[in-house]
Amino acid sequence: MEQDHYGNALRKFYNLFGVDNEGPPDNINISALLSSVDFNDEIILIDKICSNQLVIKKHNECKELIEYVANSLGDSNFMEEIDNSTIEFKPSDKDHLTNGIFWHYLASVLNPKVSREMEVNIPFPGELPEMKQELLKVQGSLIFRMYMALVYMKEGPTIKILNQAAKSRKSISQKAKKLIQCDYVRHLRNALAHSTFESTTFGIYFNDFDKFETVASPEFLNSLTTWIMLINLQCSNVIDYKND
Repeated sequence: MEQDHYGNALRKFYNLFGVDNEGPPDNINISALLSSVDFNDEIILIDKICSNQLVIKKHNECKELIEYVANSLGDSNFMEEIDNSTIEFKPSDKDHLTNGIFWHYLASVLNPKVSREMEVNIPFPGELPEMKQELLKVQGSLIFRMYMALVYMKEGPTIKILNQAAKSRKSISQKAKKLIQCDYVRHLRNALAHSTFESTTFGIYFNDFDKFETVASPEFLNSLTTWIMLINLQCSNVIDYKND
């Protein structure tokens, strides 16, 4: 069988930085399938990221925190932890969360999977090939969602609630706070805030002023932003309840 340089590099990348079932299957030769396309520069970048043990370590720490939070938000335990908050919330705090959650929802609709299910047609200016349009819509949706979850909502009322609950040794709140403030997320946030990121064929490249660089897979970013936004949503529910 012909050597599959592209496929082997991608399978290694998604195995390290993706989620289950993300990336090309073992029985497809990606190099032969895409023989007319030159991905060498992007493959070199991916190989570089895959050989960086510090990036792998920080990514795995973030992934473990996501899994913990995901397994902890399925019942009422987190709501019970943060419901005991004694923080006074201003109307602007409620607006901050409400606006962020609504804008996150709007950004989600940009994803072609979501827009098709909702039967929403989002026209694309220019005459780019359909595959390129799909890529930019998927990544654009992720970037806007990430900005809302990681930048706009970072210093809002959610972190105040989590800080108080974490100081009281509430275990889910402690992990949720660690997720929002972990090194991997911090570097993505910095890159977003300073616009030091760019689209690649296989994920989004983030560079935090050369202190840290990574390529994050689309499905991993989707998982990260989804669970952080669900933390914000539950905090919003608590604020709504206390302000009634």
